[in-house]
Amino acid sequence: MTTQYPFLKDELAILEIRKHKWIESEKAGREIGFATAAFDWITQYGQAWLNYRRQQSSSQEFAVSS
Repeated sequence: MTTQYPFLKDELAILEIRKHKWIESEKAGREIGFATAAFDWITQYGQAWLNYRRQQSSSQEFAVSS
């Protein structure tokens, strides 16, 4: 699964998924589980997260090489 969703290797993405799990569990009035939260977060925010992290990574590389 991590090959299909590379951000599952990203500790910051995992933190965001855990926050999403908490928020969605509160809305649902029950525990939704990590897998459900991860699928929902990936579907809603995964591509934007990857774009953000790539941009952040490019900015850091540029700053280091300057």
